[in-house]
Amino acid sequence: MDAETCNQLAWKYLQAGETRLALEHALRAHELKRNNLDFLNTLGVAYGEAGQLDLAEATFRKALKRKPGFVDALVNLAKSLEKQERLDEARRHYERALAIEPAFPKLAANLAKVYSQRGETARAKGLLEGAAKNVDPQDLAIGLAQCDADAGETDAALARLRAAVADHDDWKLARSSLAHLLLSTAHWREGWTEYVRRRNLFDPRPTELPPPLAARLDGKSLLLRGEQGIGDVLFFLRFAPLLRDRGARLALACERKLHAVLRANQVLDELRDGDDPAGFDRAVWTGDLPALLATEETPPAWSLAVDPEAKRAASERLAALGPPPYLAVTWRAGTDTARGREFGAERIALSKSAPPKEVGAALRGWSGTVILLQRGARRQDGAEFAAGFAAPFHDLSALGEDPRALLAVLSLVDEYVSVSNTNIHLLAGIGGTARVLVPFPPEWRWLRREGRSPWFPDFPAYRQPVSRDWSAPLAALRKDLGL
Repeated sequence: MDAETCNQLAWKYLQAGETRLALEHALRAHELKRNNLDFLNTLGVAYGEAGQLDLAEATFRKALKRKPGFVDALVNLAKSLEKQERLDEARRHYERALAIEPAFPKLAANLAKVYSQRGETARAKGLLEGAAKNVDPQDLAIGLAQCDADAGETDAALARLRAAVADHDDWKLARSSLAHLLLSTAHWREGWTEYVRRRNLFDPRPTELPPPLAARLDGKSLLLRGEQGIGDVLFFLRFAPLLRDRGARLALACERKLHAVLRANQVLDELRDGDDPAGFDRAVWTGDLPALLATEETPPAWSLAVDPEAKRAASERLAALGPPPYLAVTWRAGTDTARGREFGAERIALSKSAPPKEVGAALRGWSGTVILLQRGARRQDGAEFAAGFAAPFHDLSALGEDPRALLAVLSLVDEYVSVSNTNIHLLAGIGGTARVLVPFPPEWRWLRREGRSPWFPDFPAYRQPVSRDWSAPLAALRKDLGL
């Protein structure tokens, strides 16, 4: 197979999400023609799609050393740096690429996003407005709405997104942005409707709004289909008692590992693995419940029960690690953008993170035992936290695969400092609490306003400001912990 064919196949596999095959063919194309910079760029993209960002960065830099004005490599290098949260470096390469080729696809939108992530809202908006003719119209609407919202002009942002989806019913990313902004500003009824109609992330979920649920459901059996992740299943189950109040018989289809912590709750008549709707009057996605119930309520968390045997085991485990008080820590959750794909089907990334080194420094001096509950940590994260904390700690992150054991540990810790994640839902379910680090812009559950979330009223929130400077919220955290 010749080099050109290998390169074409590499792009085909990249677009299909077949990262292993893409990397295999990109390597082959590069081996056959080492002087071809386009093939070298393809190889860098393949490394990036495979999550090997260090190799991707090195490959793009190699291409740029040979051709400094190679715009494709400049943009892709910036993307790899952005994924590593090296925003200052990413900005410089995006700006250089924009100066060379202003009409390069998505370049202005990507640079505006970096400006926003650095707290430069006015600069981001100015760039988008000035480069409007070179920006995809949907990206432009979303980007400008984000700038409006970040500047505190949420009414203008909502108006912009409402107009966008009214004129373009197929703009699913804009509809998703509208749904999240509505919910983050407590526009519950409209927000839940748009949440159902948002982009189809989970095939075969429909984008149309299903028929509403009747005011009375006596004698009806409903299958609730869990979607997204465990945390979202737990969150949306808080609406299930409203169905029970209407007389429905309820079954829940979700991951088996969640069954052990749900079993004690009497609202559900049945737990199952498969989501075959046969034998049920209706099947409903859990995330659709608030819209189909036409409710503006913010019900309390779904009640969970800690298994006594698991709690005994957890107590012994913690005692073996060190003395109380016990502090648990998580600094990253959601979609890890470092491992996210760039090509193929578009997806919506939700990433929640706080800098591990700064978090560690804020917790330095804790008098008891510190444990990490950080699933999917990046390679450098642990070392950065250690540099900030400057004392021993223990890693129990593997408990994330065992909700029963994890819930038991959470029930015994004295303090939990975390971004919003599944563990927050678990803690809320047992009446616990945590100190939640809320990155800007906040996830919709934490709303775009100061204070505590109506969904988690017992959880103090430490909010990153629009400047993205964590100093003040982490200083407040340290003070509240008595450190």
